[in-house]
Amino acid sequence: MLNFSKGNAKLGKKTLIFNLPAGKTCPGARFCKSSAVYESGKRKILDGKETIFRCFAASSEVQYDAVFENRKNNMDIIVAALKISQEECAKVIEYAINYHRTKNTELVRIHESGDFFSSLYLEAWLIVARNNPDLKFYCYSKSLPFFLTDELNAELIDMPENFYMTASYGGQWDHLIDRNYFPRYSKVFKYEDEAVSEGLEVDHDDSHCFGDKPFALLVHGTQPKGSDWGAAIRDRRKSKQFAGYSK
Repeated sequence: MLNFSKGNAKLGKKTLIFNLPAGKTCPGARFCKSSAVYESGKRKILDGKETIFRCFAASSEVQYDAVFENRKNNMDIIVAALKISQEECAKVIEYAINYHRTKNTELVRIHESGDFFSSLYLEAWLIVARNNPDLKFYCYSKSLPFFLTDELNAELIDMPENFYMTASYGGQWDHLIDRNYFPRYSKVFKYEDEAVSEGLEVDHDDSHCFGDKPFALLVHGTQPKGSDWGAAIRDRRKSKQFAGYSK
């Protein structure tokens, strides 16, 4: 069965979280592309050619055996179900949600790690959202073409009212955000004053995912040695600013 976690240091216990392997399921990733791979029998981080700040989710897969195995297991189940049909995939997802949810569950965060790797997989989640109008489903995504029926005319696919997608800046298809196809998007910064200078509020609890404006996120997690982004995290920590989410 698919694994869902219940909240984390950033999100409350009313949220179910579903994850896939970082990087390997992110066709639109560019500046944050990282994944956990095996080399000489050990897991390590593999950054993309254009990576400037490392995906925190990939670092977790290297550090924790259970995280790596749970996300791999989720991917294996999803791929197997999609080979049958998107409807079968939706059934598998919905079954797991009903198993893991409690009477207090209100939100389902899709992909704290990973992304929509195919349009059929996205459609499976849309089916689940339509079948569960009492829950709010939300996600960040760089797989932007999957959300458009016609890029030239900027026509979005039909999404249920309880499904919220925030376009994630820093990917292969940023030009679709620049064309205003996605009015709500997120952008990662080193420092809060950089975000403020662009007129963006910093989000720390995903509440901005349900609004209608773009917003900012601050880089966190383990960064490559010597990275300017890692230095920014250390600077913020020294000055008692936000530097990451505690366990």
